[in-house]
Amino acid sequence: MAEKIKFGIIGTGQRAYGAYGRLLTGAFAQEAELVALADTNEKRLKAVARLLDVKGIALYRDYHRMLAETELDAVVVATPDFTHEQVATDVLQAGKHVICEKPLATTVAGCQKILAAQGPEQVLQVGFVLRYNRVYSTAKKLIDDGVIGRVQQIVATDNRRGADYFRRWHRFREKSGGLFNHKSTHILDIVNWIAGGSPTKVVATGGLGVFTPGKWQGERCLTCRHRRECPEYYDLTQEPLKSMYLEAESEDGYIRDVCVFTSEKTTVDHGSALVEYDNGVKASYNLALYAPVNTRQMMVFGDQGKLELDESSRTITLRLSNNADEIEYKVGEQFGGHGGGDAGLVREFIDCVRNKTQPLADAGTGALSCLVSLAAERSVQEGRVISLLDMVQEAKADPMLFRIR
Repeated sequence: MAEKIKFGIIGTGQRAYGAYGRLLTGAFAQEAELVALADTNEKRLKAVARLLDVKGIALYRDYHRMLAETELDAVVVATPDFTHEQVATDVLQAGKHVICEKPLATTVAGCQKILAAQGPEQVLQVGFVLRYNRVYSTAKKLIDDGVIGRVQQIVATDNRRGADYFRRWHRFREKSGGLFNHKSTHILDIVNWIAGGSPTKVVATGGLGVFTPGKWQGERCLTCRHRRECPEYYDLTQEPLKSMYLEAESEDGYIRDVCVFTSEKTTVDHGSALVEYDNGVKASYNLALYAPVNTRQMMVFGDQGKLELDESSRTITLRLSNNADEIEYKVGEQFGGHGGGDAGLVREFIDCVRNKTQPLADAGTGALSCLVSLAAERSVQEGRVISLLDMVQEAKADPMLFRIR
């Protein structure tokens, strides 16, 4: 058996613990070894180490020390979005392979900095787990096989029960790049993938319509007088949230259950974007972060038919222009979060490190989706159509790295 790939994780929040940490110490424990964790919050760091129950794991409050003192092959960057630029760059410059949680960065310049730090032999994978969900990969293969002809139009809807973003740092555009960047980057990446061309311009609209002061008001869920009735009550008193967040508050003052209605925020809770590609494809995307249940659907129109994707039911429906009948593809269940995407992403990363290849969700993919997402945010703020080439040039970045033609 080949030697295990030695992993470190920087950042010990819910993605680090619930996805990467548990996969590396569980399903992939025969191929990977989690040897170090780093986080500035010592209580959360120790709590996650205890929850993962890894004997002899090294713990660091300074990730620079982890990189210098621990023998590592690869590092997962699972820190807040606004830190990715510096952390991912430092890890790449230390010679490690990287999984960077999406979004790649919160600015065009930040993406450029990370891309420039990647060496030719380094694997840099962005956390676009939906590419590894078979609903989307199956649809992509059908489209590439020409079943609906040439793609003309894509219509995507992203309906999320998204209150949680408004009690965390994600609600600040300066920390997440905005929720188009933090959340929509998932589906906008799939749209880019299916469109097959280079996006040229974006126009978007959005606003804050639901998560505003109203009937339910308080400072935080833990002490709120409405906690028994509020539909967005968040219980920090149960594990693992208790030890990861409630008991770690004294370290840095990070309150994980601030009121989603009264909290200060600088991003949208809904929005719509139109994207145009150089091959003639047009795409529309709609985001609602106050939906009662999580659903994602997509329609892909070709000149010979249409595909309808439903992530929740794991179905793909084909309708051909010359045939009234429907063909339904039922995609089987996959192991793990994001419809199997979490495990699929880690699986491919391990294979890429061993085989010295690049992943499907590579650095350029991450930069391009960021660019489209940030253009949507900018369009909302400025009320105009945004040229992606202009955005790249304004940042003095290289269009080729962003796959802009």
